[in-house]
Amino acid sequence: MERTFTTNSRLVNDLFANYISTFAALCELINNSIQADAKNIWLDIDYTPEEEFCPLVIKKIVIKDDGHGVHIDDLGNKILDIGTNNKDGGKGIGRFAAFQLGKSVEIETVGFSQGRNNFSKAVIPLKFDSFGKNINVSEVKIETQEDILEGMNHSTYYKVTIDGLYDSDVTEREPKKKIIDKMLQCNIADAIFERYPLKIFNRNLFFFINKKKIDPKDYVINSPIIKTIPYSDKKGNQHKIQFQFFNIKGIEKRKVFLTTNNAGIQTIASGFEYDAEWLSPKIGGWFIYVSSETLSTDIYRNIALDEMDEEVKSFKSFIKEQLTAFFREKNIEFDNFIDKLKKDDYYPYKEKSSSRSKTVLFDKLAFLVEDKYNLLNEQNRLREIVYPLIDRTISNGELDKILKSILKLNKKTIEQFNDLLDRTELEDVIAFSDKVALKMEELEFIEKLTYSEISKHLKERKELHKFLEKMLWIFGEEFNDATKLLSDKGLEKNLTELRDDIMRYKPSKKDDNINKNAGKSTKSITDLFMYSEKIIDCNKREVLVVELKAPKVKVSPVELAQAMRYAREIEQSGQTPQYVNFKIILVSSDISESGKYEIKGEENNPFLYFRSKSGRVEVWVMKWSDLIERQKRRLKYLSNSLEIKDVDVQEKAAKDFEEINLQRTTSTLRLVNV
Repeated sequence: MERTFTTNSRLVNDLFANYISTFAALCELINNSIQADAKNIWLDIDYTPEEEFCPLVIKKIVIKDDGHGVHIDDLGNKILDIGTNNKDGGKGIGRFAAFQLGKSVEIETVGFSQGRNNFSKAVIPLKFDSFGKNINVSEVKIETQEDILEGMNHSTYYKVTIDGLYDSDVTEREPKKKIIDKMLQCNIADAIFERYPLKIFNRNLFFFINKKKIDPKDYVINSPIIKTIPYSDKKGNQHKIQFQFFNIKGIEKRKVFLTTNNAGIQTIASGFEYDAEWLSPKIGGWFIYVSSETLSTDIYRNIALDEMDEEVKSFKSFIKEQLTAFFREKNIEFDNFIDKLKKDDYYPYKEKSSSRSKTVLFDKLAFLVEDKYNLLNEQNRLREIVYPLIDRTISNGELDKILKSILKLNKKTIEQFNDLLDRTELEDVIAFSDKVALKMEELEFIEKLTYSEISKHLKERKELHKFLEKMLWIFGEEFNDATKLLSDKGLEKNLTELRDDIMRYKPSKKDDNINKNAGKSTKSITDLFMYSEKIIDCNKREVLVVELKAPKVKVSPVELAQAMRYAREIEQSGQTPQYVNFKIILVSSDISESGKYEIKGEENNPFLYFRSKSGRVEVWVMKWSDLIERQKRRLKYLSNSLEIKDVDVQEKAAKDFEEINLQRTTSTLRLVNV
């Protein structure tokens, strides 16, 4: 059926892109649903997957409600009659908000006529390209589909489908058509809740975004606090101002919204952020909605002109005073702590701080520590360490690295730390922990070189012995500071010649000593041989001999027999001094089943394969995984992983402690976009 718009000669270009943003335009469509007494609103947004190449963030938007819909008898006056700028307190052109989002709009609705006692369905396609600029709206022809539905088993609804969202070519010229952050997949639910909190919290209205219901429990802590406070304007007129305080999860800011009545719907007109240096870091995030039934809406429109309009200035000061009074009541615990903290002997700023912002930041961080450990309340002597540590982290910009580690410690660990400080100096604890952390890092490095997927491709695997020369502690702490090369060059030559004569052997399937998991790029890597010397005293030395088997080789009885022969030759040779002991370690990625059978080990050393009668020569056999795991277990009790970022204190504080503003020393109410 062909229809036309009826209008009071308004021009097309008056109808489009009149909203401050695409999200505001979407909210206008939602408002239409609320005015239609909808109880449920379904918002389905087709987001472009990250891996898909597409110039659009959103491909399509569908908004549907279960309101009373529009019967075909009412299409003319409820949809196609543009009306005037104001209709029942709201814009009569709300349905055209869809064109700010996309150039193709389809309205589908099922309505009920009480007079005719029947249901009807209508589909109305609207194309932006159908409207020429500066032509009269009544000249636009629309081809609708209209049907009377049989029976009474139908439900009314109103659905708007928006296609053809605008690409960058359009949005660069018309920025109001650009999809803003609030429309993004990660933000849309939060933005909807922020706009309609009371209706969602009181369950007067249910939103479903891409099938997922917005649950007030995901946003609000406890019930909102509602206060009605009298306000006298500059003319002496009395007004009742309602404040609705919502304690919000997951944010640290305090957002203030001034709302007006728009066709029966409380609509956000202006927004602020409230902050104060004295606020407790536990105060959390809040949404505060401010409204009045009698206050002139001119105040909301001119709220940014508070320096020019005395009425606006007075009202803004009133809001700030009420917010300060509200949060002061909730700040008592923090205020009491600060009073006690400043009297404490370990408070670092008894004389004078280098800056006011530094003192404010320290007080808040000390409160976070106190909230978890009760150091001040219980007069725990750890304050002597923790307070200076916090002070130095602020100065050095290391908040993340040290403070977060403190806050992650449990009660038992704090007690252990306290006891440890009774027995040793903090500097010694830090120095030792640093060595442990470095060794854990080296173990992880060796593990990746020998077992990870990287090990199959890295050329550094060929240089493994060079890395190990600097990490000899892995074979025993006694070699931690050992000489890297033998001082006796004759002995070095003899060991090398013996090894070349005895330990050379080509692996074969028959002897089950081929490692099938070795990567192609590592099959050319040969066995590696290294040695080191430990000077025990003027009369005794110990030589460490390490045979690193190639990745393609598994240790089998053949390799074990070679090691035994090597050990015997060293023991029986007259070329090795009697005051030198030898520890021969055979290391491989794997050991064959028959090889494992021959390695008996002993109670305290499962890797021991052979010890000579004189005790001068030992042979150990182990897999890389066993060696690494053994050292990890030994270090685990002191290991700790720290994520360290080199960030300026101001930047770090802003990122990790958003509730703390280093620049502010008084409460503020700052205008923001909504």
